[in-house]
Amino acid sequence: MPTPNFLPLPDVKYTKKSNILGEFQVKVHPSLVQDKMAKAFQRLQQKVTLPGFRPGKAPIDLVKARYRKDVLDDVFQEVANEAYRKGATDNKVPAVGDPYITKANFDAWTEGAPVEFTAQVDLIPEVTVKKYKGLPITKKEASITDDDVEIVLKNLLDPKAAIESLPEGTKVKKGHFVTIDFEGSLDGQPLADASATNFFLEVGGEGSLEDFQKGLEGMTAGGEKTITVKYDAEYKNASIAGKSVDYKVKLHEVKEKTYPPLTDEIAKEFQAENAADLRGKIRENLEAEMNAEQENRASEEVLLALLEANELEVPPSLIQRQLRHIFSEMAEMLKRQKYNDKLIEDYFHRHFDEFKQRAEREVRVALMLPKIVELEKIEAAEADFQDHFDRIVKQSGQKLEQVEKFFSENAARKEELTREIQRRKALRFLVDNAKVAKK
Repeated sequence: MPTPNFLPLPDVKYTKKSNILGEFQVKVHPSLVQDKMAKAFQRLQQKVTLPGFRPGKAPIDLVKARYRKDVLDDVFQEVANEAYRKGATDNKVPAVGDPYITKANFDAWTEGAPVEFTAQVDLIPEVTVKKYKGLPITKKEASITDDDVEIVLKNLLDPKAAIESLPEGTKVKKGHFVTIDFEGSLDGQPLADASATNFFLEVGGEGSLEDFQKGLEGMTAGGEKTITVKYDAEYKNASIAGKSVDYKVKLHEVKEKTYPPLTDEIAKEFQAENAADLRGKIRENLEAEMNAEQENRASEEVLLALLEANELEVPPSLIQRQLRHIFSEMAEMLKRQKYNDKLIEDYFHRHFDEFKQRAEREVRVALMLPKIVELEKIEAAEADFQDHFDRIVKQSGQKLEQVEKFFSENAARKEELTREIQRRKALRFLVDNAKVAKK
């Protein structure tokens, strides 16, 4: 019976250089390298075609001479990957991504010599959270006023509103509607596509330029004026981005939108019993929105306080991964706003430091919240799952059975939802245990 040919395993020494960096020092025995090279050449010999030989029939020496460098590169990569997997498994290394070789004898290697290299890898850091109770946050005292209710009510009644002319001499203010002529010029020269006659717009309406709107305020019918508009450097029209454009304006007419009084009959059109009931429902919705906004603000403040109170260095690769995610989301948003690729690239360059800081904050938070889950033994109860399912049903219109099946039939999906609920409850814990200062 033939003796098995046991090849020595790579010699891998692992050192944790810091909380975010690990290092492998690897030495691969020559016999293991030679064995892999021999097998690689044999596989290659069966596939290649060399001049003067049928496919798969070229002498092995010719194959070695022609493809030695390519095979060596592949073998070095293979032994490096195997050594890394062995070292990471044996030492239970919490690695982030792939290792990167910092030192190697690949280029100087000769047959009969061991392959030696040093590789480093980013680590998921060990997290220590010492201060997370009593973090300072502020709470703004706010309430819903009758004026807030009337603004929403006007939006509801807008289809029933009429636009009526105002008396001669009425000064333009925000909310008025005006008919104007205007001509735009840049550095004294007429600007293409920047003029119009009998142009109708709402002063202060959505999409209006702030400088232009403020310039219109105070004018009266028959008046003329030059309004200078300073465009933001990120304006989507590159020809005027970051520049000042002069608009010569003539105002023809000032109008105002008038609304019908709210009656019980009109209120019923909005699924309310009467006018008072509609106003009450509007107030309830506004209060719910205000409370949600305050909750979001409290969450943001408490997370910033958590980061300030607890140091945690994170590996660059995690920050880069989160930065790519942020860039992807921002690019999609800017494209919807009609930004072209050049403007998007310029936008990222201008805001790179800001986005990088945001990415680091988000990574640190993502690492700290699970630690709080662990410290406070926070669990995802059945009621938490049910609440999550109910929200999905309400938002999507799906049947509850479909939503429950979506998570129950996939263990990984259910586990991710469990972690999400735990993180959410950990954040709630931070807010509930924060030190609140009212302002």
